[in-house]
Amino acid sequence: MLTIEEIFPPYALCITSGPVQMRVLRDDDIPELVDLVRDGVQPPGLPMPFLSDWHAQPFRPGSPGGFPSESLAWWWTQRATFAPDEWRLALTVRRDGVLVGMQDLHARHFPQARHVETGSWLGLRHQGQGTGTLMRRLVVGFAFDELGAGSCGSGYIAGNLASAAVSRKTGYLPNGVHRVVQHTTDGPVGVDEQRVLVTPATYVRPDAAVSVEGADALRRFLAIEG
Repeated sequence: MLTIEEIFPPYALCITSGPVQMRVLRDDDIPELVDLVRDGVQPPGLPMPFLSDWHAQPFRPGSPGGFPSESLAWWWTQRATFAPDEWRLALTVRRDGVLVGMQDLHARHFPQARHVETGSWLGLRHQGQGTGTLMRRLVVGFAFDELGAGSCGSGYIAGNLASAAVSRKTGYLPNGVHRVVQHTTDGPVGVDEQRVLVTPATYVRPDAAVSVEGADALRRFLAIEG
């Protein structure tokens, strides 16, 4: 009998450095993830970091709408639509075995473009410990070293000093300001998003050794061998 990792190779991916380990989100992670979101994600006094305030929706388990139902639909959709032309790795981030946040890696037409987009968040009580910088360095290094990416883009809402610091410490450089719309419970709001870009020439590697498992199978699954 085949294992689930052989059927869906993203599940075999494991990126580890020091106390931090990242794997693709599984259903078994979801209860812990829901608790993490409910404990808080957004620091007080800083701008809302997402394009949608999914993290602040009413808590309605087992009911349509609200959290976590709408977030579940998003997480499951990422697996259902996984394909070489467009894919999104939703990576759980654990520090010393405890789930502390999520790190996304997203690409369209990667075999031709060799470009990925990154995004991440940490639970509020796990912020300020260096985990945000390490997880971003790990996923960018994975994109460059294992997938052969030529560039990684990201962005943060103007005024989000924590996200700006993570980007800077990873080697991202300013890449223009875009006007975007955030969807909140009070309606759509126009805000400035600072775009940033990191390349192998500017990338800052983690201080500790990095271990990657499952990259070969993932490359075959994404049709990006070589």
